[in-house]
Amino acid sequence: MIEELVQQLLRSRTGSIEAPAGTGKTEQIALIAAQVPGRWLILTHTVAGADALRRRLRKYEVSSQKAQVDTLSAWSHRFARAYPHASGLPEDWSARGRDWSAVVRAATRLIESNAITSVLTASYDGVLIDEYQDCTANHHRLVCAISQAIRCYVFGDPLQAIFGFRNDPLADWNTQVLHQFPSGGTLTTPHRWNQAGNPELGAWLIRQREAFAEGHFDLSGAPRCVTWAPSATRLAARDLAATCAVRIAEGETLNILHTSFDEVRRADLAKATGSTTVEPVGGRTEREFYDALRQTTGIARVNAVLDFATSVYVGLDAAGKRRRVDSLLNNPRLVRVPASPAEQALCVVAQGFTMLGIIDFFSCVEREQGVTLVRPELLYCVRSALRHCTENDGVELEDAAWLAANARREPGRIIRNRSVGSCLLVKGLEFDHVVVTADACTSRQNWYVALTRATRTVKVLSPARRFFA
Repeated sequence: MIEELVQQLLRSRTGSIEAPAGTGKTEQIALIAAQVPGRWLILTHTVAGADALRRRLRKYEVSSQKAQVDTLSAWSHRFARAYPHASGLPEDWSARGRDWSAVVRAATRLIESNAITSVLTASYDGVLIDEYQDCTANHHRLVCAISQAIRCYVFGDPLQAIFGFRNDPLADWNTQVLHQFPSGGTLTTPHRWNQAGNPELGAWLIRQREAFAEGHFDLSGAPRCVTWAPSATRLAARDLAATCAVRIAEGETLNILHTSFDEVRRADLAKATGSTTVEPVGGRTEREFYDALRQTTGIARVNAVLDFATSVYVGLDAAGKRRRVDSLLNNPRLVRVPASPAEQALCVVAQGFTMLGIIDFFSCVEREQGVTLVRPELLYCVRSALRHCTENDGVELEDAAWLAANARREPGRIIRNRSVGSCLLVKGLEFDHVVVTADACTSRQNWYVALTRATRTVKVLSPARRFFA
């Protein structure tokens, strides 16, 4: 049911709810969409957050006619692009530049101009903003503009403010957010752990919240489901893998939280632990691959494809394939063993720039014995971008990748039972078991997010059992 303080909030036109991790914020948002008359726009920051919201809406059989879920960036882009004159979004804006603040500012100009007020009021009866502690000054101005047209309620937790944006500081919760959206109270029941049959962990996290907010972490008094093992920082994946080992029952999930700053190190740890990765949208590996495709030809392009493949597969003999392709192209009469389907596809790549040849290579190599995919989200996005560019001339790879990521948001991302991610990537998600490496957290907010991701067990790897963050 909708909690009393949330019911009180809905009697006002605007307001906010502070919601510590696991206290039912997502549930309350879904219940509002399901039970309160009207069509609701639900906005959040990340793919993971949008997935969590959509899953909860499906639980209550809330149709798209009753609620629309989107990220702030995607929703802003859709409206700014639809009304370019009023929004001022440059025609040549591209996801390649990664200037999403410009998109948010353009959407804000559009709404503040009153050009689409009638569209907003006809489309939605109210808006619910999740994870509001991660809203920047630009996001906050956008939401304030929306709130002038329709009812607006924001949900967040200052202790989970872990996102940072270039030249766009976070809106201050106490001075800016609460000034515009008065507090309706704080959720306090640890539903996540109560429902998982682990109320002791939930109660401990609630009790320690004040200490966590001050940066004090002491695992010595934690319940038995929270364990600690000494660990140095920046260990090689092969040295870290054994310490990350956790036995899980069939159907349970394990996430290993590792560095937020290096997706290659996360991929290496996934390979060493037999896991798959949780991927960012438009991450470094993806961007560097697109740059390499634009800048290379012939064998150099083959090398770029193989370098990328090495990052997403384990068991791929990249060196052997390089030698074979070189022989097939330069000394075909000396080749006694016929080319494999993957080698044939690489030869096509070398002989002329064709996206289809790269796609064919990925399809062929996956059928080779001993090859395992460890970065499925990344490969899915790259494949989709290459296919989109093949079918649509003149589209930038980064724009095609962004379209692919948006298309995948709707059905939800698939995270395997063993995965490696970061605090930034799994915020809004929950797992049965979590391992936190010594490189996973750089602030008290990171630590709080990490400790609240698991419902059953948490294993912390750090230099000390007591520490200040």
